[in-house]
Amino acid sequence: MTDQSLPPLINLAVDQTEAADLLGLQAPTLEKDRRYGHLGIPYVRAGRRVIYPLNALSLWLDKNQVKPSRPETGSKK
Repeated sequence: MTDQSLPPLINLAVDQTEAADLLGLQAPTLEKDRRYGHLGIPYVRAGRRVIYPLNALSLWLDKNQVKPSRPETGSKK
């Protein structure tokens, strides 16, 4: 197998700092979530390391997406 036939290397997971940046959160928020589970952000323990799979973060964002309600048309009197 030559180097040209290898698939491109992609990140499957990120560390806490990168995950916080991607989600627009502070790293301590992710630490608190791991302890108390108030947000339910998925993570994986790999030995002592904590990593956040990108596909799981994407699914979590989709699941927790809030769609604005449609404003009523017409006026009420």
